[in-house]
Amino acid sequence: MEESRSSNAAMLASQLPSIDDQLVTPNNPPRTDLDGMDYARCAALHNYIVDLGLAADGRLGPAAEGSRATYFSTHGDAAEAVRPRLHASLAAFLAAARTFDVPLFYFVGGMPHPDWGDFYGLFANETADLEDEPEDSIVRLYFSHMDACEGKSGGGVLYHQGRHLASFFVHPSDTYWHPLETILSNWIGLIRLGKVVVSPTDEPALYGSVKIGNWEWRPYGDSQIAGCVAAWDRLCDAIEARRRQCRGATVEDDNRFSEPLLTSPAMDAAQIPDPSFARAFLGLAHRPRHIRRIAPGLSLPPADAAAFAAAQPFTQLPRSVPQWDGTDVEGIVPPVYIFFSDAGAPQVDVSDRRSSFRSYWGDGHGKVPDGIAFPSRTPPGVYSECVIRSEPEATEEAFRLPLPFNLFGARFSSGAEMKNGAADELPHGVEGSIDLFKDATVNWADYTIPSSW
Repeated sequence: MEESRSSNAAMLASQLPSIDDQLVTPNNPPRTDLDGMDYARCAALHNYIVDLGLAADGRLGPAAEGSRATYFSTHGDAAEAVRPRLHASLAAFLAAARTFDVPLFYFVGGMPHPDWGDFYGLFANETADLEDEPEDSIVRLYFSHMDACEGKSGGGVLYHQGRHLASFFVHPSDTYWHPLETILSNWIGLIRLGKVVVSPTDEPALYGSVKIGNWEWRPYGDSQIAGCVAAWDRLCDAIEARRRQCRGATVEDDNRFSEPLLTSPAMDAAQIPDPSFARAFLGLAHRPRHIRRIAPGLSLPPADAAAFAAAQPFTQLPRSVPQWDGTDVEGIVPPVYIFFSDAGAPQVDVSDRRSSFRSYWGDGHGKVPDGIAFPSRTPPGVYSECVIRSEPEATEEAFRLPLPFNLFGARFSSGAEMKNGAADELPHGVEGSIDLFKDATVNWADYTIPSSW
């Protein structure tokens, strides 16, 4: 089914003219020579997403009812009445951006009516007032869809008429501002990545994940698996090149066996969900011939099925948890212990109710129900992310590195400070112990991956 849906998405995209020349890329960045929004580019990207949704329901074409309506033609006199309050470039965008009767995208429910007032309408003056910005300076282009944005605050996509930048989702003081074409390009990027899939409205979502109109959020996409495996190969090649350099070797057999990091029987023994991102990665990534350690204090998982299964702290736990109100949380994808710490490394305390993994087996009131043997301590190392696939924005391709010490002063990729309490030698791999990660409190930039936008 997954392959047919991917093919269906590709077929829908093939019905549309190419949008590649409008996408924001390193070689095609946003223009900086304009007085205002690049409205033609933004409208082209917006309309492409609209057309994908229409095509999914078989409603694409000039004769389709409402498919050519724009913001100004839809709202008529009410829209014309506010035109003088809009920057000319923003007005040009709204005159070219087509309206839609279904969610524009997974995160976006619709566009506000001009007459809905400061709190719900086109002008977000309550936000402008809180930010000490001039009246009418902030416009609400899109409402966020609350089913997709659970736990988020703010008013969707806001556009600043002075800066000519847009802010997606959260309160402006808590997020970054980007050109609108950057945001729209990244939405299209999520579609091409397979993270968001477009399909007929009445077709149920794969994996039981959340679907908004035509837009289905996937816990992971095929392209993400391929990208992770390719990155693994690059890492192994880089370590192998350094290993050979240290040994002075000139000729040696290929670094990779034909066997994967883990076989299917080993993953079955460990009860790794099938399908899942962790299972796909471990089954497709090659096990290097000579390398044992891939980062300070982190080694490959044992190939032996019994040893690998016995070391797993979470995969034996139930995938359904009763809640205090009589309901059940279903569809838990547990963390998989992937890259192991050295024997004897200090354990990580995961008994606290604030533990990121423990919360998935909680009863909704911070307690793990009786009969669920959640571990109190686990080894440090790399774990795949824990998700509930039925929740919005389940991100199964993520990984976590629990450490046996606090990283006071370490920072996230954005530069924001990490909250306190977050939790041998060549030629066999990377030198150093897991304690080397304490260096992240000083040289934090060496331990982060910069955001791409």
